[in-house]
Amino acid sequence: MKKSAVTLLFLLVSLTFNSFGQKKPLQKTVDNRDTLEMVFVLDTTGSMGGLIDGAKQRIWGIINDVMQKPSKPRVRVGLVAYRDTGDEYVTKLLPITEDLDKVYTTLMDYRADGGGDTPENVRKALAEGVRNAGWASSKNGLAQIVFLVGDAPPQSYQQEPDVLTTTAEAVRKNMIINTIQCGDLDGTKEIWQSIAMRGEGKYFAIAQDGGVQAIATPYDSKLADLAAKLGKTYVTYGAKDKRAAQVHVQAAAESRITTDASMGAQAERAVNKAVNSFQYDADLVQDVENETVKIENVKTENLPEDLQKLSVAERKKVIDKRIAERKTIRAEILTLSKQRDEFVAAERAKRGGSKGFDTAVAQALKEQLAKKGIR
Repeated sequence: MKKSAVTLLFLLVSLTFNSFGQKKPLQKTVDNRDTLEMVFVLDTTGSMGGLIDGAKQRIWGIINDVMQKPSKPRVRVGLVAYRDTGDEYVTKLLPITEDLDKVYTTLMDYRADGGGDTPENVRKALAEGVRNAGWASSKNGLAQIVFLVGDAPPQSYQQEPDVLTTTAEAVRKNMIINTIQCGDLDGTKEIWQSIAMRGEGKYFAIAQDGGVQAIATPYDSKLADLAAKLGKTYVTYGAKDKRAAQVHVQAAAESRITTDASMGAQAERAVNKAVNSFQYDADLVQDVENETVKIENVKTENLPEDLQKLSVAERKKVIDKRIAERKTIRAEILTLSKQRDEFVAAERAKRGGSKGFDTAVAQALKEQLAKKGIR
């Protein structure tokens, strides 16, 4: 009996020591920050070229405004491009993602074409955005917002759900639907207003070309250079084949954006890289800095080859140096960004303010995030 009691006591002490005395590997923690998920449902027919170009100019700035709120929300974005039956495509869906470079390069691929017969397949497009975009489960601190942007009313295809039926479904899921009408085509205003009203969102009427003011500044090229410099601090990790694939994806995105995006868009992307703590996928520097991974817990075979040759202490030095480099670059970006913002604000004031796509989205987000308690 005494022997059993001693054995039991030993086991209890051992379990207690293992639970509290040993240092456990750091587990990936759940990020409980406020989050915005938003999906843009965009008409990409021939009349929408100006709007699409404006969205390419300002999407980074729209996201940055949210990420720089005091609560520093995370932002995930999805896209639905739509036309009509008989066009090259009816809908193209990019599910909601935190990979904002993927969002941007997808947006860069959009070209205004097709259409021409006025009504478009808005029914299918809105249903795609509400039902198939990969929304998270509704919870406190999560805002889920749709922006339906187009100039033509819906086709009356009976095989697709009515837009007001889809809108009601979205509201039941705690989503908000906003509508932005480009131009003044007959028949669009009434249904766009109904969708926004029933979707508990806002209706906006903007110019056919989107009304976005693209303002070049003396700071754009320097900010673009700093974004490229920040991208060079990226260190991918994980299984070898996945590392190679991720490096290729990241390099392709960097090359595409630096080659084809406007300087203004590149400048605003630089700001995003400075304020977004989840900017890259499978980035060791990011995960160590966010304290979701410890370098000593990463298997050697999951490291890039240059780090595999080093001791754990040497690996830490390399990653710590990259983190320090990032902090320096971020600080420089944010300083220049403040100067750029002041320049843009002054220039917009000279032009009488802005009433375009970006202003409409910003206004809706400001009000709707506040209602969700995201400030």
